Amino acid sequence: MTTPESSLVFNIVWTGSVFPYLRWFTASLLHHGAARFRFVANGCPPDQIDLMEEFAAAHAERVVEVFVSSTSMERHGDALDAVFAARDDGDHFCFLDPDILAEGPFLREFIDALDGGCAGVTSGRGVWTEDVTVPPGHPGVPGECFYSQDGYLFGSPHFALYRRAVLEEIRSRWEAGFSTGKGDLPQRGRDALVAAGHDYWLYDTGKIVNILLQVDGHQLCHFEHPALLHIGGMSHYLSPPEKQGGLLAPDEEPDQRWPWPVGRLTVARYTAGVLRTLCDGDPEPALPDGVEGELAARLGRVRDALATCVRDHAAIVHRASR
Repeated sequence: MTTPESSLVFNIVWTGSVFPYLRWFTASLLHHGAARFRFVANGCPPDQIDLMEEFAAAHAERVVEVFVSSTSMERHGDALDAVFAARDDGDHFCFLDPDILAEGPFLREFIDALDGGCAGVTSGRGVWTEDVTVPPGHPGVPGECFYSQDGYLFGSPHFALYRRAVLEEIRSRWEAGFSTGKGDLPQRGRDALVAAGHDYWLYDTGKIVNILLQVDGHQLCHFEHPALLHIGGMSHYLSPPEKQGGLLAPDEEPDQRWPWPVGRLTVARYTAGVLRTLCDGDPEPALPDGVEGELAARLGRVRDALATCVRDHAAIVHRASR
């Protein structure tokens, strides 16, 4: 039987004070599919949780709850592990980043992959890049890198659907979750990473789970969907934790374990600025100085998508404030 969209519950992990802006992205997901959603608050101020509760109440048939995973901002994987342990949504466990918007129906192909035998399927390449391969000699597997140099699939932490039973098997057999790092694994788990040929110093959210899933003989799948647009890194500019909701200065970079590529920084800064102006009614920011060619085209793509999102989904967003 085909899995119905409505049986899926996507967990969206929210941090800081981004909800007033990125709720527009959630509205696009509500509009273009029948899945349900859980808001996972990870270090969000009380006023943000109140806004989430209002949105959830206005869309009670689609937003199942607001789940506070931590009152302080913890790792993304910690929030996912907390909700996985506390809630059981049936046959699948799903999550996506809050800065992914939908421009059309998108779920059917992912469901078909699960129904066709994949234990997990991921997606979510950032609009700022086409290269999702771990660079040669890199000490870790960053979140934005989905493949090794030889084509091995590490998967994406940005958008993912799993068969829950497989994740439960991985957690039990390997004592591993989405937040697990190399040092957290029992020795047999570290040995399995070495034997698989993917021994790194650092692993971003879910990378170790995805490796061990395949070590156990399950199939992990990945593809990009044309109706999904992932910006990447916007929360750092809409609500960086060190600024308590203020924008980073143009010459500041978010605190990362590895430096961000220039393209990602440029797209995140510009997109955050455009989204703020669309929501607040301020003049749209100009393209950054010196941006041209392919990067300028990417920024134009993002600007147009945001304008359409805010124009088309106002009824969904404002339903919560009536």
